[in-house]
Amino acid sequence: MDRRQVIYLGAAALGVGCGGAPGLTVGAKNFTEQDILGELLVGHLRRRLGMEPKQRLHLGGSFVAHEALVTGGIDLYPEYSGTALTACLKLPLERDPGVVFERVKAAYASRHQVEWGWRLGFSNTFAMVMRRGEAERLGLKTLSEAVAKFSGWRGGVGYEFEQRADGWKSFVGTYPLVVKGGLKTMDLGLIYRALGAGEVDMVAGNSTDAALVDERFVALADDRSFFPPYETCLAVREAALAAHSGLRGALDRLTGKITVERMRGWNAAVTVERKSPAAIVAGFLQELG
Repeated sequence: MDRRQVIYLGAAALGVGCGGAPGLTVGAKNFTEQDILGELLVGHLRRRLGMEPKQRLHLGGSFVAHEALVTGGIDLYPEYSGTALTACLKLPLERDPGVVFERVKAAYASRHQVEWGWRLGFSNTFAMVMRRGEAERLGLKTLSEAVAKFSGWRGGVGYEFEQRADGWKSFVGTYPLVVKGGLKTMDLGLIYRALGAGEVDMVAGNSTDAALVDERFVALADDRSFFPPYETCLAVREAALAAHSGLRGALDRLTGKITVERMRGWNAAVTVERKSPAAIVAGFLQELG
């Protein structure tokens, strides 16, 4: 029996052959950007498929979302290629974007019957961020300069970054920053507050963070190319694609439509202007038609 037959039978067991397709559940992780992308997926699929998708948004970190996907708790969610490679699939670090994409695609298909693809158009890579005034005072533009010119860093990171394969433990192997008083871990929503208040000297942020439009902060260049690529893609259960004939076409319409500038602006609209994710994506959904 080939995989298509298995998918068909699995879909039938969920109810395709008994009066209609099963429900479709959209997932997302637990930070602002994923809240926005989750709302976008829900709204887009509602319009394109004429159904009301179930929602499991603000699920948790990568580990929680990945487990929900492979066990059928959700049918699709947005993920980042480098995160999928190392944190979800436990594959070795790789820095070539094309290689990362293909390895993630192959591993998801063979291990979990999940299809990987639908590049949304932007990457959300890690960014090590300082207060601009401090970076200028020390003459720092790159992470190598940060290692060479300063010691006794007070670092702040999210809980997940401390543990993951492409996180802190590997990072200091490439950039051996001397941390004073131990690394501070905190909720991602607090890292820039801590940085702005002078409680830490450097934080592990992301390239689409709304805070990076703030002149107080600056990201140091990853001049040794430590961080793998983090293309934003969709991971979708093959059973869901088989059960919903219009799903693939609906997702295809999102490919390449979101720039890093647009995503950063959306993040700022939520965190600074206090707009709701659903309100922010409404105009974009109108653009899609």
